[in-house]
Amino acid sequence: MTGDEYLQTQLQSILQPGEQVLHTAYMRRQPGLLVQMFFFLIAFLMTKAYFAVLTNRRLIFIRTKMGAWTGVQNKNLGVEQYDVRALTKCDVGGIANNKSMTFHFSNGPAQTLRISPWFKSVKGTGAFHDQVPALINSGQLQQMATGQLPPGGMGQLPPGQPMQQPQMAQPQMAQPQMQQQPQMQAQAQGFQVGMQVMVAPGDGQRYPATIVQVGQGQYQVTMPNGQPYWFNAQQISVG
Repeated sequence: MTGDEYLQTQLQSILQPGEQVLHTAYMRRQPGLLVQMFFFLIAFLMTKAYFAVLTNRRLIFIRTKMGAWTGVQNKNLGVEQYDVRALTKCDVGGIANNKSMTFHFSNGPAQTLRISPWFKSVKGTGAFHDQVPALINSGQLQQMATGQLPPGGMGQLPPGQPMQQPQMAQPQMAQPQMQQQPQMQAQAQGFQVGMQVMVAPGDGQRYPATIVQVGQGQYQVTMPNGQPYWFNAQQISVG
């Protein structure tokens, strides 16, 4: 059984009704890079391994076991969970395939775990590292948790799921008029589909992006790496 398959069996009893998985990863609690470099054995003995799961409600860490030569083992040694409504920020550090992610909370101490985006013990690990910080720092995740946005309404689609246009129940002739409304809304705000803009996800930085869709006061953009995200008008400025 692969790590992903084992994780699915555990989630069947952990997820609440209506709770949806957004990202999964393999992560570790272990000393920093200097201790790992000069005190490998000590660092290994201090390492705790986890299956990490981000849902539209919780950040869940399932403690597992890591062998010196066998890699991640399919075991559940306990579960930690944190309400995503309390998440305030996610910082990323580290180098190459030894990164760190620090989750800050409004109601408790920060939690720092290390992640190796290139490892495939859990296939979504790379996407977790690349996309979760922006999801948290932009406030999109917290909006999902409070019901202001559906889980699929903002952020990236689940891995492997292609973007799809919403299906209209109206007759074919009515579709052109329906499709013009988002375009007109974009023009009213000064942003048009296809425009090159700068977006501010909330991490103190601004990034180039291209507007590809508008709906309900939100703008979907594609980032330079091709990933789609949704942003409020206040987070977008002319590039």
